[in-house]
Amino acid sequence: MGLLAKALSTTDAKKALEIGLQTLQLSRTLPDLQYRVFAFGTLTNLYYRTDDMPKAQIVSDSALWYAGKTTSREMKGFAWFKKAWLETLLGKPKESMQSSLEALKYLEGTDAYSYQFSVYYNIAGIYSEWNDLPAKKKYALLAVQAAEKSGDFDNLLMAEQGMAAYYHYCYKQNKKNTVLLDSSLFHNHKAINLYYTQKQRITLKSTMAIIALNTANLYQSYFPASYKDSVFHYLNMSLKIGLETKHIDVISNCYGMMSDLEIERGNYQKAEALLDSGLVVLRADSVSNLHTMVQFMMALSNLAEKKGDKTAALKYYKEYHRKFEELFDAEKLAITKQLDVQYQSEKNEAALKSLRQTAALNKKLNYLYIFLTIVASIALLLLFGSYHFRLKATRHQQQLLEKEKEDAELRVRLKEEEAMRLMAEQQLLQERQDRLQKDLLAGSLQVEQKDELLQAVQKKIEESKSRDNVLRQINQIIDQNKRIDDTIGAYKADFDNINPEFFEKLKEKSANSLSRLDLKHCSYISIGLTNKEIAQRLGIAPKSILMARYRIKLKLGLGKEIDLDEYIRTL
Repeated sequence: MGLLAKALSTTDAKKALEIGLQTLQLSRTLPDLQYRVFAFGTLTNLYYRTDDMPKAQIVSDSALWYAGKTTSREMKGFAWFKKAWLETLLGKPKESMQSSLEALKYLEGTDAYSYQFSVYYNIAGIYSEWNDLPAKKKYALLAVQAAEKSGDFDNLLMAEQGMAAYYHYCYKQNKKNTVLLDSSLFHNHKAINLYYTQKQRITLKSTMAIIALNTANLYQSYFPASYKDSVFHYLNMSLKIGLETKHIDVISNCYGMMSDLEIERGNYQKAEALLDSGLVVLRADSVSNLHTMVQFMMALSNLAEKKGDKTAALKYYKEYHRKFEELFDAEKLAITKQLDVQYQSEKNEAALKSLRQTAALNKKLNYLYIFLTIVASIALLLLFGSYHFRLKATRHQQQLLEKEKEDAELRVRLKEEEAMRLMAEQQLLQERQDRLQKDLLAGSLQVEQKDELLQAVQKKIEESKSRDNVLRQINQIIDQNKRIDDTIGAYKADFDNINPEFFEKLKEKSANSLSRLDLKHCSYISIGLTNKEIAQRLGIAPKSILMARYRIKLKLGLGKEIDLDEYIRTL
């Protein structure tokens, strides 16, 4: 019944609304609230079709309220989409975007592809209004994918229309790229072919009327006069479907464009007849179309003036002025109604907020009463027990004095033990310092001995007459080692002041996972050697240093933002 109401909404809005209300009554007989969400959401479209925007907003809010009571992700997304759709119509793109994203949060990951398509299509329209073409293309393509998955030919038709609109917007910004215009026409023609091959499976035929009108507009705006026959072909196609579906906007646009084309050809009588035909349709429609009437009256007045019929021109202009005043009054009334609806909505929200605050306050008061009851009970227990405590007070006080005396004696002993411990630690530190000094002295002697050996070898090489490549390489290695020894000699003073707890801190931080090579690496960092110098000292490639540093940071448990060099120098 809901789908039937939707299908009838474009041709018989009142009958569609009757069926929609029956749908709501039927949903109230079912225990699952998701059907009520669907019924209220369907009524949102139907009230809009009958120009009752206040009720459309009310049923949309009802759909959203019941959606909060159901576990159906599909219906939650459906309710949020209806809210977004209504906000788009009310000219609230930011709010509509927020509601659309909320709808996608529930719909994505489900098989509700028809609803996903509607949301993607709405978002693409918003980005089009914001002139964000890359984002529009993204969501237009998502709409095409969702439409294909849904298997709904109405969705496929609208998806093609959305892609055609995207390429049209692109072409308007870059008219040198005619491929964009061809792409827009391609998607329009694809939609038209889809309509005529699947006509019996398409319910919203007014979509086809809009597509045909857009195609006529492309030929009218961007092609030479020789394409006028194509313009009339698509206008006639659009007008025929517009009359079948009673789509007043399409009908008025078709008659208006046809009239303009006849005026260009000098066929004023034919142009006037077309405008009169449009007026007949407008006056026969049950819904007031003042805005379109105003445009038709102005067009007829201008046409009569071109024909030289001043009397008719004045007559149509007076009618235009009268209709314009009616339109102005109607717009004021609509604005007043909209403001009233907004006021009532804000009033209801304020009342709901007040009720929530009252409920929260009552809840807090209940907690306060419970707390006071507990406190009172505890106070009574304390009063009953106070007399018993007074009897024991003297004895307890004496026990406390004795305990304080024992504590004082214990503190004296602890201070003595602390002094002894500090003395022992100082002795241990002195021993460590002495041991380090001995190690440094031994290292210095070893370096000096190695230097003497290297100098002797180098001297022998220089005295050799056959200085082949091998000897030159050996000589270079010796020079390199001498430079490294010079560097170490420059830092010898730093080694003399090494903190004896340096390595212990490293081992403790790494849970004793650092290897001997890692510790040597850390010691070289502590004295300020560069990565290249450390690589030479350790006999590894410079690139391997980066991996070694990364491994040391992992073992030390350091984060990416902590610099290894700065950390080691703080130890």
